[in-house]
Amino acid sequence: MDIRHLKYFTTIVEEGTISSAAKRLNIAQPPLSMQLKQLESELGITLFERHTRKLILTEEGKILYNRAKEIMELISRTFEEMKELSDGMKGTLAIGTITSFGAKILPDKIRDFQQSYPNIQFQVYEGDPNRIMELLENRIIELGIVRLPIDNKIFNHIQLSDEPIVAAMSSKWDLGINHRYISLKELKGKPLMFLRRQKGTSIYSQEIYTIDLVQNACLSAGFEPRIVCESSDIITILTWANHEIGIAIVPKNAKYLIPNSGLIFKEIINPTIMAKPSALIWLKDRYLSNTSRKFIEYFSVGHSKTESTTENYQD
Repeated sequence: MDIRHLKYFTTIVEEGTISSAAKRLNIAQPPLSMQLKQLESELGITLFERHTRKLILTEEGKILYNRAKEIMELISRTFEEMKELSDGMKGTLAIGTITSFGAKILPDKIRDFQQSYPNIQFQVYEGDPNRIMELLENRIIELGIVRLPIDNKIFNHIQLSDEPIVAAMSSKWDLGINHRYISLKELKGKPLMFLRRQKGTSIYSQEIYTIDLVQNACLSAGFEPRIVCESSDIITILTWANHEIGIAIVPKNAKYLIPNSGLIFKEIINPTIMAKPSALIWLKDRYLSNTSRKFIEYFSVGHSKTESTTENYQD
């Protein structure tokens, strides 16, 4: 199996038929069919279920497709990094981010960074913290923005600004007592929707999220929260809140995710509940491109809670 086989295979998957893949690859259909059969024979597995109009991936095929995409991405980034070394500050920065951070703060940072380095392109991946850490582990991205905690034996990090937990609600649930704040006890009996981090497949899996933080605070205040929804997708619970299903309990930066929705965001007080801190992270003991190093240095400016510095870069 070589890179050409992987390129042919991923193209067939994405096009759905060998004929469409052959057109995209600008080769004849019979040789492409032969290459696919050779790949299946070499691996000793069936990659597709053959149907009249389309090919359907088997479970083995799905695994190979995901790995093949990662391999192709790594090869592409390797060539980009080598070119970057010879050309200076050009190239692509691959960065992953939790969804709430990607709505406002990251775009602001990238806009300012691009003013100094206009020739840099960006590849941005979104997901929950476990997904971002897995992308780092697989070297699909160089930098990630996640919620703490992380494994400090594996990652370097710069802790970013703290943010409080807020209640996002429609006017149906707004008590109107205070336009900016809502007391925790005011949430008693209200239908609440929480973020629950999905359990990841990597060793970095962390499950605690807003449901744990706020539920514990409610219990300490003497009442059991009324939970109507738990989701790993922050957009889902904000959308449901906008449809008056309940009140979404989210980090403050989530207010930038669905602008013009009409949702009311109120910081929870008595007590104030802080979200798990976010951090810019990268793998220890791996090569970082010049672009990534500059971006880390840029992020370090103005953040007093720098837990790990650029002295750990690998040249």
